[in-house]
Amino acid sequence: MARKGAPKKRLLLPDPIYNKVSVHMLVNRILKNGKKSIAYRIVYSVFRKISETMNQNPVEVWEKALNNVKPRVEVKPRRRAGSIQQVPRVMPSAERARAIAIRWIVSACQKKAGKDMISKLFSEISEASNKNGAAFRKKEELHKMALSNLMNSRRPDKIVKAITEQSEINDDVY
Repeated sequence: MARKGAPKKRLLLPDPIYNKVSVHMLVNRILKNGKKSIAYRIVYSVFRKISETMNQNPVEVWEKALNNVKPRVEVKPRRRAGSIQQVPRVMPSAERARAIAIRWIVSACQKKAGKDMISKLFSEISEASNKNGAAFRKKEELHKMALSNLMNSRRPDKIVKAITEQSEINDDVY
């Protein structure tokens, strides 16, 4: 086993146009075969399409979609008494929640059939900002699974509080 300890956290710089780290994370997640210029072109085309069709700031729409998809809890499989149980726990960090949300949005786009990536990403971001779409449904399914496996948790009150606070935050802010 390695004895070096945990790897250093790399500092991710914001993207050059919108100056947001989350946009740069989206570009890196879309990236294929090292072609970052194509990934930038896809993301910026989607943002241009958002600003033209929705008449809103594309970064605000992206952040709203990201906040709607971010999970507040996660479910980890644990082996107890000879069987594997799904144990819910509160999300350890906001960075992890953001990374999971971006991963869900991009994977939902990739699973859609047909159209090009620009239109698929546009539809998924607009749906996620309106609390619809495959990525938002995935978050809801995860929260339902966490609630159904609440008896396996050591602190079920924290799990319930995290899930109910998330729904209240989403209802109040947007």
